[in-house]
Amino acid sequence: MKQLTITHVVVIALMAVFLLVAMDRAGALRGPQPTYTPPVAAAAVPAAVADTEKGKPPPHNDKVEDLPDGKGREVTFYTCTACHGVALIKAQGLTRDLWDSTFDLMLEKHRMPPVKPAERAEILDYLSEQFPPRRRGRNADNPFLK
Repeated sequence: MKQLTITHVVVIALMAVFLLVAMDRAGALRGPQPTYTPPVAAAAVPAAVADTEKGKPPPHNDKVEDLPDGKGREVTFYTCTACHGVALIKAQGLTRDLWDSTFDLMLEKHRMPPVKPAERAEILDYLSEQFPPRRRGRNADNPFLK
């Protein structure tokens, strides 16, 4: 009688595993699947907690004074912080044209409520004055080029 070699044992084991996986994919080895039951309505949860649980950030606690003083600070604060906090505004540094295109993006893509042209101009003036571009260019900060 022929003896089984290690190769034969490996081939037989792999075939057995293959057959088990194939049968399991068809559901033959699985038991009954649990049925989905919708969750019970939760008790009243504060809106800030509920929004955080849904993946929305909690509401901000910013004040008008968090923005730099200047003409248009209040209209900018109340227009912009309806959707996001002051930190997002302060993190930007854009030219007036880029602030304007950002304004358009928020109106078109993020469903920002329309703003009167006079208010828009005041907001753009404020943002471009208080939050201009920070970088002067790659070579301006390079000490080796001085």
